[in-house]
Amino acid sequence: MTKLLSLGELLIDMLPQDSQNSAYLPIPGGAPANVAVGYAKLGGKAAFCGGMGDDYFAKQLTNALEQYNVDTEYLFTIEGAQTAMVIVSLDESGERSFNFYRHQTADLLLTNEHLKLINWDKLSTLHFCSNTLTNTAIAKTTVCALKQAKNNHKLVSFDVNLRYSLWQNSNDIEQNVHACYAYCDIVKLSRDELNFLATQRQQSADAYLQSLLELGVKLVFLTDGPAPATVYHNAFTLSEAAPTITAVDTTSAGDAFIAGVLYYLNHSDNAVPLTDKLNDESIVKKALHFGLRCGSKACLAKGAFPALPTQQTLSK
Repeated sequence: MTKLLSLGELLIDMLPQDSQNSAYLPIPGGAPANVAVGYAKLGGKAAFCGGMGDDYFAKQLTNALEQYNVDTEYLFTIEGAQTAMVIVSLDESGERSFNFYRHQTADLLLTNEHLKLINWDKLSTLHFCSNTLTNTAIAKTTVCALKQAKNNHKLVSFDVNLRYSLWQNSNDIEQNVHACYAYCDIVKLSRDELNFLATQRQQSADAYLQSLLELGVKLVFLTDGPAPATVYHNAFTLSEAAPTITAVDTTSAGDAFIAGVLYYLNHSDNAVPLTDKLNDESIVKKALHFGLRCGSKACLAKGAFPALPTQQTLSK
């Protein structure tokens, strides 16, 4: 079984339609949802777990996931709640900034009762991000999901993907993030996130990376914009430069990268158990390469779901 379950927020991205950011179009998004769609567009089986409101956007969100063959069995409607929204602004180079509208929205109201419905036997991998750690209730639900995944011997992937404005107290960030590492096999960080978290823990960046491996994380992927990406393992370190491109929109680049990594690890060399692949330097190197290609392709079009690459677009 190679099916991915992505846990977290499914929301509406209000994307600018002109260079002045003066007109916006509502597009389904949310980092974990992007990863599920990215994985499915590459040809994998994916499901999404999260809460959505019973508002105008609910049908649009459900239809969008189903359009890309993402299983919505664990997408739960939260009665009386609204769907989260984020205003995305783009600068001249395609880099984005975010303004979130997310107070007691449906994505924050997922509970342990919802998790009881998950059939772990049909899954290989759980993926999540830090946006479900920003308040106490949803953080507890997230940790419960991590425990269930590990108890069922599933691969756990964590794209830290910090959105600082979502945290009421920035001093809580590293502690909440750090509490998840013990359940994770794969962690993805950007260079900025690494520096921020290491500073909060009063460590150097190198010491912080080493501490993750000592906690049991098998692979730490470190991305750094257009600079080379690096993957750290207790026995090896690998780096590769990202393809040179002219970015149109970087909104889903990181999500496409980790979706590509997870797809490659799940679908390469089926004779090797998934957990063993994490220790195979050759396989990890190819996963890094594949992820970088996916991330770069996603920067060549606007939007989240539509920009995520397929095998066909990767071959061009």
